[in-house]
Amino acid sequence: MGFIRNKALIVIFSIIGVLLLSFGLASLNGSAEKNSPPQKNADVKMMEKIEEKLSGKYDISGVSIKIHVDNNTKDIYIGVLGSQEYYDSVKNEVKDIVKSLIKSTKFEAYNVNVKKSESPMINKDLLERHNLISEIGKTIDNDISNAHSSYFDKVNMSITPPNSPTELIIEVDTFLERNNQEAIGKEIENTVYTTLEKKLFSNKLVNESTVKIFIYNKHKEKINTSF
Repeated sequence: MGFIRNKALIVIFSIIGVLLLSFGLASLNGSAEKNSPPQKNADVKMMEKIEEKLSGKYDISGVSIKIHVDNNTKDIYIGVLGSQEYYDSVKNEVKDIVKSLIKSTKFEAYNVNVKKSESPMINKDLLERHNLISEIGKTIDNDISNAHSSYFDKVNMSITPPNSPTELIIEVDTFLERNNQEAIGKEIENTVYTTLEKKLFSNKLVNESTVKIFIYNKHKEKINTSF
């Protein structure tokens, strides 16, 4: 009987030890979680992504994401600074860019609202900058569409902010598969260079910028064109 009683006590103490160890580990894990830096939620990440894409190319006041509990609507708001003329000239482009960024994400069904922010009048230099970028984008889009209609998806333009060294980035999305991407990717890049040299040689931004061209396949992977 004494042996059985001792054995029972050993089992009980073992169970208590396991419980204490588990509690201790849980406490440590909880403490570690409290001390770790907070993770950015999806809303913040998306707002940062939108601002990064629009900044430098457009004069925006900010981006916000709101869920209206009363009517269960979800909205993304982008404020555009400047004159009514400038706002009217960029609002559709801004909306299309944001829709492209939220495609295939949890934000795809959100309403995209581009609003004019109350601010001082936009200066002529910024409006001219926008018009020059628009000319570059539309001309390149037209030439690639004519030369490579089977593979061409869209062209994205971005430029560094006005007060930094001017870098013009041209990104071309295609429907190319991995097995035939390099040869045709080089052809598409060559089309862009030809357009810049022959049709956009008088464009002020083209002349004053360091131009970088990136071609992507249908999987959004950068194609090594080796130019």
